[in-house]
Amino acid sequence: MKTLFGCAGASLAFALAIALASTGPAWGNGASFFDDDDHDDNVGPGFFGFVKETNGKLVPDAVITATIKQMNSTVTARTNVMGVYRIPGFAKSIDPKEVDITCSKDGYKQTARLQRPSPPNAPIEVSCTLAKE
Repeated sequence: MKTLFGCAGASLAFALAIALASTGPAWGNGASFFDDDDHDDNVGPGFFGFVKETNGKLVPDAVITATIKQMNSTVTARTNVMGVYRIPGFAKSIDPKEVDITCSKDGYKQTARLQRPSPPNAPIEVSCTLAKE
């Protein structure tokens, strides 16, 4: 019995070491979240984030609205079943600071919005908190 546990423990440790040693991009739904193949020198950083309830529960099918203030134009997206959204980058002529992200869903109101600092030209995380009305 001791030998069997020792082998299982060694196998688990080996699998963990392989998983931690591998480096590479984050993948979701079988493809990277922001593909290098999607990169275009004329396009600025994309936006992504999470929509959660005040209790931390993820909100699927929430509507994300990106308003480009200088153009008075909007783009919408929806969160997936995990409460995550992604909006590809806009033209480089559009300053990301001029893009306002809001979140909504029927029966909810937005109570908070968090934009995390990001390096230049990196995807910008903007997450929202919604409360049931």
